[in-house]
Amino acid sequence: MKKHPIASLFLICGLVLSNTVLAQVTTPMVLGERDRLVIDLIKLSFEKSNYSQDIQPIDTYYSEARLVEEVKQNQVSVIWAGASNAMQQQLKPIKIPIFKGLLGHRVFVIEQSNQAAFEGVSSLESLKRLKAGLGRFWGDTEILENAGLEVVKPVKAQSLFHMVDGGRFDYLPLAVHEAWEVVETQNEVNLAVEDNILLIYPMAMYLYVDPQNRELYDAINNGLEAAIADGSYDQLFYQSPLISNTFKTARLNERQIIKINNPLLPADAPLHRKELWLDIQDR
Repeated sequence: MKKHPIASLFLICGLVLSNTVLAQVTTPMVLGERDRLVIDLIKLSFEKSNYSQDIQPIDTYYSEARLVEEVKQNQVSVIWAGASNAMQQQLKPIKIPIFKGLLGHRVFVIEQSNQAAFEGVSSLESLKRLKAGLGRFWGDTEILENAGLEVVKPVKAQSLFHMVDGGRFDYLPLAVHEAWEVVETQNEVNLAVEDNILLIYPMAMYLYVDPQNRELYDAINNGLEAAIADGSYDQLFYQSPLISNTFKTARLNERQIIKINNPLLPADAPLHRKELWLDIQDR
């Protein structure tokens, strides 16, 4: 049966629209300032690599494991997660720590009246006198335990706030851009951010794409490299509300620094490239 010209036109338009939708770069749901900054960095990479694509966050929250499967099935284009060997075996990482290692800069959420317990803590050995609290299945838990720190490990992460308030452990180590928001939002418990200590271990958050999507990988990787080279990456990163407010509040270069290793960091992480990592002395 011969198709009517109008029907053929609608068919062609439908195919064009369908291809346009498929060409969009889809990302995980955007849940806060951190995710908005990641989206802005992806947009910057597209600008630098002349990659003209719209970015469309999905409207459903998925776990990290589910997001990996969504990327494999071409339902999500790019995700962000901590650098790990397990992730690198499944998806292709852009090996640029998009938060400049900030996730491994930890301050302590404590019970409001417990600051005195941290007076005199200036080394890993003195920190070992106190107990940390972290989720049982968090990667950070293994990092702290590898350093010889005692960690209380509840299964339900939400219980951590009540446990530190109740004295079950002394401190909850959170990334510097997370800690004050936790204190502000957990109104039912008496929490504060400890005044003096900064725990540092190397940690990277990478962008990940499907290994077959070479075009998207090149667009993001080459664009980020160009932005790092011309200074626009640092400009966007440090002037973002999340990061600028974090540095004003956290006083990182005034804190007592305690450094530990991260045995979970992939061996090929670009630690040798100093321009990719945060130097708090410059801030």
